[in-house]
Amino acid sequence: MGLFSSSNAGGILSQFQGLLSFGGGGSAVGLSIGTSSIKLVELKKAGKNWKLIHFGIVQLPDEVIVNREIVNQIAVVESLKTLVAQLKLSTKNVCTSLSGTSVIIKRMSLEVPNPRELQDQVFWEAEQYLPFDVSEVVMDYQVLSKGKDTKTDVLLVAVKRTVLDTYMACIEDAGLVPKIVDVDFFALQNLFEVNYPANPSEAVAVVDIGASSTKIIVIQQDIPVFTKDSALGGRNLTLEIQKNLNLSFSDAEILKTNSPPTELPQEVSDLMRVMSENLATEIKRALDFYAASSVGAPVSYVLLTGGGAKIPGLSQVVEETLRLPAQVMNPFNSISYDPSVFTQDYMAAIGPIAAVPIGLALRAGAK
Repeated sequence: MGLFSSSNAGGILSQFQGLLSFGGGGSAVGLSIGTSSIKLVELKKAGKNWKLIHFGIVQLPDEVIVNREIVNQIAVVESLKTLVAQLKLSTKNVCTSLSGTSVIIKRMSLEVPNPRELQDQVFWEAEQYLPFDVSEVVMDYQVLSKGKDTKTDVLLVAVKRTVLDTYMACIEDAGLVPKIVDVDFFALQNLFEVNYPANPSEAVAVVDIGASSTKIIVIQQDIPVFTKDSALGGRNLTLEIQKNLNLSFSDAEILKTNSPPTELPQEVSDLMRVMSENLATEIKRALDFYAASSVGAPVSYVLLTGGGAKIPGLSQVVEETLRLPAQVMNPFNSISYDPSVFTQDYMAAIGPIAAVPIGLALRAGAK
């Protein structure tokens, strides 16, 4: 179920030792606090698979979260309380995630003659990769593979302690219990593994286009062989629409997200085309870097998700630029739902924006 499975005590950050039981009759809740919105998903075990029970989203006021760091805790807590009250979750326990420049992900190959010294070696080696003082971060790692000699491949994850503490405080103040903290990249990996058949000989790129960033993860054999976080996101398009049509930011956002493609002004259609080309170029640059690093198989296809994946014609532009098949990811390939509660149109609308919280709920439910 992803890189940090239940065998890894407690998920990604070492302060959560022990994968704690998620009550609520097999329910699992994923909470994604993004730059522009907060999303909550509750899944329930249905036989061997999962079923969607609740999905909720609340928009955040502007500048509440800047560079994925919470600068207005009161606004986050109040928004989250509103969402929790609407959904009536069956458990308060949640799996949440972090991303952005405060999170460092590094794959390392270490010489470890004595396995008992692995953690000391990882954390000692990590210091040279951290842009922060080691006293300012919380670190965890996962063993990826062990060679026949003393070589061990590990994936290190470190996060600024102040950022982590702020997220935890907001979640707890809203009446929820943050049992597991993960990373957006690995939530995307969880989602991919549950919904798409794996071919060990191929690598797949999952691209999540959020409001303020685009996250790219390349997955091969259940391992994240490459990750890249870019500052290009859907907000850039909204700002261009705002400037060119002389609108308020909120009106530009409404025009971007709520208008059928056939009813868009030509100026907006042109801006969407330019944004699609910019995103495709950004993805190509990242995948070219991955290919040059020779750390895994060539990418076979690209899956797009996040709010930005809704830009009309984006997948076609990505295909043309990368010369690879590209499509919008469907998080409900293997996750069922009640059609009397969720209409097909609604599911199509939430699919791209539900990717990270669903991936987190899957992590919460990992046994």
